[in-house]
Formats: sequence, structure tokens, C-alpha cells
Amino acid sequence: MVLPDNYRPSRDPGKLLREVDAAIKIKDIERIQRWRDAVEVKWWESSVVVLLFISGLGFIITIFKLIPRDNAPLFWFVFFWFLLFVLTLVAAVELVITKINALRALHELHSRMLEEIARGDAGAGAKRDAPEPAQSGPHE
Repeated sequence: MVLPDNYRPSRDPGKLLREVDAAIKIKDIERIQRWRDAVEVKWWESSVVVLLFISGLGFIITIFKLIPRDNAPLFWFVFFWFLLFVLTLVAAVELVITKINALRALHELHSRMLEEIARGDAGAGAKRDAPEPAQSGPHE
């Protein structure tokens, strides 16, 4: 946040504290918005899963066609391990995608919690800035 050249900070400590607090909150909000945009679900992410499945299937078909079938035990041995490799690769990528989605949900939860805390602090700050009622003596 850039301040204008003609900006003069207030000499009142309370007002200056509120201005600095507001500037910090604006900077934090801008940073949170950038992070939220970075982790937001994109339109193309579901197509990555489909492409991963198609490419894995293509690898399996390719290896099935390319391995010579002269020696059947060797063919099934190599095919089994290649199939296991492709399934493990697909499962690992799916696990990473699942974890990223869980982190997104966690981020949303924390954002909501922080907003509730900020609203609570704003209410408490208003109460703190309000003048205290005058203390009266014992009632007769």
C-alpha cells in the first residue's frame, strides 16, 4: 500500500493506531486474496484426472502390444509389473490431488474462522474505545 505524498499521519495516538491497523488489515486482505486465487479450483483440473486415466490406459495397451509373447511367463511378469507401476503412478497423483483439495477446504475453514475472530475483535475494539460509564457510589 502506497501512501500519497501529501499524507500527514495524525498526532492523536488512538487515531494513528487505527490508521496503522487499517493499513495492515488492507495489506493482509490483499495477500489473502492473492493466495485464495492461487488455490482456487481451476476449470481444467478435472481434465487432468481424465488425461491421466487415458494416458495410463494407453501405456498399458502399448506395453501389452509391444512385449513379445514368445515366453508367456515373462510376458505376464513384465506386464504385471508395468501395470502395477502405472496404477501406483495414477494413485499417487490422485492422492496429491486429494490432499490439495483437503488443503483448499482447510483454507476456507480457517478463512471463515479468522473472519469471525476479526468481527469479534472489531466488536470488542468498539467496546474498548467507548467511554466507560461513570462509577456511582452505593445506592441508598
